Amino acid sequence: MSQSRWSPVSNPIGARVEQLAQSLAEHIVPLIVDAIDIDAILEKVDVDKIVSKVDVDKIVDRVDVDKIVERVDIERIVERIDVQKIIERVDVNAIVDEIDIDALVEQTELGSIIARSTTGVATEILDVIRSQGVGLDDFILRWGNRLVGRRRRLATWPDGPPLLVTPKRSIR
Repeated sequence: MSQSRWSPVSNPIGARVEQLAQSLAEHIVPLIVDAIDIDAILEKVDVDKIVSKVDVDKIVDRVDVDKIVERVDIERIVERIDVQKIIERVDVNAIVDEIDIDALVEQTELGSIIARSTTGVATEILDVIRSQGVGLDDFILRWGNRLVGRRRRLATWPDGPPLLVTPKRSIR
């Protein structure tokens, strides 16, 4: 069974009509588009009604946040930040007024740190006093030996406490 179809190639009049329609459309469509007042059409659009029908959650779910973050140039953002301007806007006094020093001391054990450092200083002072006392004791011992006529070489005085000083071996 054969079907007969109309084809512009097989019908010269049809081809001419198609060319004429195409040419007419090419001239008329730009005239119509230019005649349309887009602003007048947009004034009739109810944007609130359109926005109310938008499912924002569905749009957000489709956003690839990782892809957006990858495209962010952090260095460029940092370069544009005026740190001095930020610092000028910070009210340091207001921040300090909000600090609860007692709670801070309790949470950071600052009191025990202060106590330990004070104890450390006191220990160091006592060590200095003890060493000065040992030096003074040695000084008095030497002067006392000189006063009574003893010489260090001849005396058999120990060099120090037996547990702290290793005994010297005698050479024979």
